[in-house]
Parts: sequence; C-alpha cells; structure tokens
Amino acid sequence: MKLILENWRKFIKEEVVAFHGRGMTPQKMRVEPCNIAPEDEEHGYADDQWEAGEKGCPKFSDDRGIGFDHPDIQQAIEFLNNIRPQELIAYSRGGAVALAAFASKSHQPYVTFVAPAWKRGWVNGIDNPTFSNGVIIHGVEDVDVPLSHSAELSLRTGMDLYIFDGRDHVSVLKHKFEPESGRLLTQEEKKQLMRKDQK
Repeated sequence: MKLILENWRKFIKEEVVAFHGRGMTPQKMRVEPCNIAPEDEEHGYADDQWEAGEKGCPKFSDDRGIGFDHPDIQQAIEFLNNIRPQELIAYSRGGAVALAAFASKSHQPYVTFVAPAWKRGWVNGIDNPTFSNGVIIHGVEDVDVPLSHSAELSLRTGMDLYIFDGRDHVSVLKHKFEPESGRLLTQEEKKQLMRKDQK
C-alpha cells in the first residue's frame, strides 16, 4: 500500500516548501506545508510527516560561519533528497543553506531566492555558486543584505533578478509567490550595482 501511495504522489504537483531565515521558524515563512509537530523536532520536522505524505519544512539553527558538514546543511540535503519538492522558497540565511546543499548534488527544485544572504558569513565556502534553476527577488530598501549580493549571484548563475521598490529585507517576502511582478534588472544594471558596492 505504501508503494502505491508513493507512486501516486509522484503524479501530483508537489507543494512549495521553504528554507527560513535567521530568527524564524518554518511557520513564519507562511508557506502552507510547513507544519512541524512541536513535540517532535529532533530533525526539524515531524518524523512521521514523510510517512503520512505531508510536507514539512526543516527547522534550522541561527549558527554563523557553518561548514558543509553542519547539521543544517546535512538536514537540508536529507530533506531535499527525501521530500523532493518541485519548488522551494529560500529566504535570507535559508538561501545560503540551499546553495550549500545544492553543491552536494542533492535534488534540485525550482527555487525562489528571497534576499539570499549567501555572502553574509552564514555558510562558509559558497565562493562560486553554480545553481541556476530559479529566480532571485530582492527589496530595494533592504539594509540587511545588500542588493549587490543578489546582483552578483544573478550574474554568476544566470538566474533572473527582480527588484521591488519600497520593500525591505522582510517585506519583500510578500512577493515570494509572484517574483515576476517586480522589475527585472538588466545585466548592465547588475554590473553597476556591483561596481557601486566595491567603491
């Protein structure tokens, strides 16, 4: 019976899951499948959720300067390879965790990176990201993660970068399901942002 259910689930479009940022819980990402049983957080998600066919989102620490062997990265890899989501929202620190997990050849869904903090010292060793199956969004008023960091990630990977006027690091999350509603930056605009940041 379990095998039949697993095969049946493959034909259903997976729901969107999320990797949260610092100081957050999966629930604060406001992505419907992120339901963690409070009494069973050993792995950051309820151990029986996979069995039941439900989606859970990993709960990460707020550790800074972690390596690829850190439990957050290993948990992200395990989650991606077992849940195999089709879409992922990766916000702030969660964006850095996602990029590190993808370096291990884990399952690679379509990702909306929301103000990804890949250069803010959360995860060591993300010097040359190559993951390109996604899109990046960033608020113009973000003072926590420079817009130039997303411009550089976009230039390195080829992912489109959409910006949102009047949005900061948190309020840009309102656009996580509609990235194309922002303004698409050109290659030259991205290069200008990087040059400005280097001055």
